[in-house]
Amino acid sequence: CVIEGGELQGREQEWNISLDEMMELVELGVLTMEDLDESIKTEFPLCRSGFKNKEAETIGKGSYFENGIGYELDTPNVLNLGVAPKILIENVKNRFLEKGGTVMESTRIEGIVISDQLGAAIDLGPKNTPVTARLVLDCMGNASPVSRQQRYGMKPDGVCCVVGSCAGGFEVESNVRGDLIYTNSEIQNKKDEGMLQYFWEAFPVNIGRNGNEPGSSDVKTTYMFTYLDADEKRPDLLTLMEDYWKLLPLYQPSIKDPETDLDVKRVLAAFFPTYRDSPIKPAHGRLLAIGDASGIQSPLSFGGFGALTRHLERVSGAVDEALRYDLLTKEDLGEINAYTPNLSAAWMFQKAMSVRIGQNVDSKFINRLLATNFQVMDDMGIDTIKPFLQDVVRVDGLVGSLAGSFRRDPFFMPAIVSHVGIPTLVNWLGHVSMMAAYTAAHGIISPVMTPIVNNMEDKKERYLWRRRMEAWKFGSGGDYILPRDKEQ
Repeated sequence: CVIEGGELQGREQEWNISLDEMMELVELGVLTMEDLDESIKTEFPLCRSGFKNKEAETIGKGSYFENGIGYELDTPNVLNLGVAPKILIENVKNRFLEKGGTVMESTRIEGIVISDQLGAAIDLGPKNTPVTARLVLDCMGNASPVSRQQRYGMKPDGVCCVVGSCAGGFEVESNVRGDLIYTNSEIQNKKDEGMLQYFWEAFPVNIGRNGNEPGSSDVKTTYMFTYLDADEKRPDLLTLMEDYWKLLPLYQPSIKDPETDLDVKRVLAAFFPTYRDSPIKPAHGRLLAIGDASGIQSPLSFGGFGALTRHLERVSGAVDEALRYDLLTKEDLGEINAYTPNLSAAWMFQKAMSVRIGQNVDSKFINRLLATNFQVMDDMGIDTIKPFLQDVVRVDGLVGSLAGSFRRDPFFMPAIVSHVGIPTLVNWLGHVSMMAAYTAAHGIISPVMTPIVNNMEDKKERYLWRRRMEAWKFGSGGDYILPRDKEQ
């Protein structure tokens, strides 16, 4: 049974995702290829990543140190599909109903009562009969009241604030690729509100599918986002939105005056709190947070659809096994949301890409750091850069890129250590060490243990070992199929 406070439907604005992530839904039987083709409304070949101190051409002009501005690169097949959520969710909803599922729309949840012995009861208010279940899955996103109750009194360790719009009126000829992460300015000094580095993201709409050729649409979605701490002095979303409209012409030169040049269709303003203690373990039996509600998304991303698809097969298989064997205590379910060192290691990147209140850094610091690091990953090849851009951190790519960055800019290391702080660095090194251990366990122990585990008679022991091996696999990035392996 699916319980939805409003209508179970997708929004009008497209979700951007990669084909390999969508194919996971097909392989699990959630979608058919026909569903997939119907839902894809936009397709373009590549996305740009770039880090510059000002808006200027840098392609073919060397490294950050050679041109003094920055570095940019193009990566194919990352977030290059625009999927219509309305069509996608409607097809999934209909398939769920056909298989005997129940959907309760416009039904608010008032509370959840848990009995470890008897099950769970979902309170739907005085006018509705409670829904009983053996297991409740919290899929309510990062604003989940269940997760907020569990984290009550905890200050977020970081926040990603994003503002943007979907609009027509952009230059048609250049609207043929996306931007994954892009800067064209130095760190903004907001005085008492702290220092902010603004990043841009953009995706064309309605090209590459259904007869809409590249260069035929003037509609584009653009976002401006920044990473910051949860200090009360930070600027509000209205301030960021005003900066977005002011800086948009610099980012999109074909727009001189957004108020007159753009046909605005939708406007977005949101914030995404993130916590180091993620994914969150259940506080009660028979209740499990998944997706953004659990905090499984990377602290660098906005979460959402793409953050869940990677884990869908793992989570659905584990939930099925927990139900079949009645392993529904908080300890048993906690093994599904196990510690993943690569997710914890990603915290260092958000720390490096933000500036604390009261901290003074060179205004070019973040662009210098990212331009150098991304050029090193670009030089290492697609097997390094693509996993990182899809929020998968692997120890081979991480160690290689850090070593390359040190060789390329050795005198920058003391500034980086000073920026993130010794305690954060020590904590991060611990997670990197665990990534290496998980990589070794996945590559050496799991192949030996898998046939043994599959033949275990003790169902709980088998369940626990499977969750342990999944933690090794996903916590090391071993679930990610590298481009070179796909070619083989």
